Formats: sequence, C-alpha cells, structure tokens
Amino acid sequence: MSKKSNKIMVCVSPVQAVRTKMVASLMVRLGLAAIASDARKIISNDIRSYDLGTAYLVACDNYYLADSPLITQRLYELSARGIAVIVGSKTIPRGYDFVSEAFYPENF
Repeated sequence: MSKKSNKIMVCVSPVQAVRTKMVASLMVRLGLAAIASDARKIISNDIRSYDLGTAYLVACDNYYLADSPLITQRLYELSARGIAVIVGSKTIPRGYDFVSEAFYPENF
C-alpha cells in the first residue's frame, strides 16, 4: 500500500498494544516512517495533543470516533485534503463507516 485514501484510517482492535503496532505498521506502509520503532515515537495517545489547524500528520492509537463529533469532522476534513489521519480505536461506531477505512489485525 503506497496510496493513502481520503478517509480516516482506523486500526480496529480491543487491545491497546495491538492498535499501536497496527498504526505504526500502517505508517511504515504509507512511507511516513522508515521503521515501526520510528513511527511509535510520533504516535500520540490523545488526539487532543494535536493542533488540528496546523497538523500535517495525525497518528493516534486511542480515539473513539463518537467521542467528539467536532474533532471527528475536523479529522475527516484533514483526510479529505490529503493529510494522513491514522487512529486506533476499539470499534467503529455505526454511522461512521462512511468516513473511515477500517484495518483489522488479521490484515497485518
């Protein structure tokens, strides 16, 4: 995979460590990091640590899309503009599947 879709890329797993590994692996696949350990250094645990107005990459391993519709809307706007938005989540809530591209552990 070398082309990023214009949706929020969501790594879905109930286990935090698996989500972190998946986000890091996806970042390497997209060419955003050379190796997974480099990717892990820039993955955030809280989406609110990003300034979404100036972000050129969003990588978070713990975000639930329904927590904040305003933040999710902003993430979708960023991804639609071509900015890589990769988040890890336990599940994808109903109604959010049209703005997200899901990745599951069995795909990695």
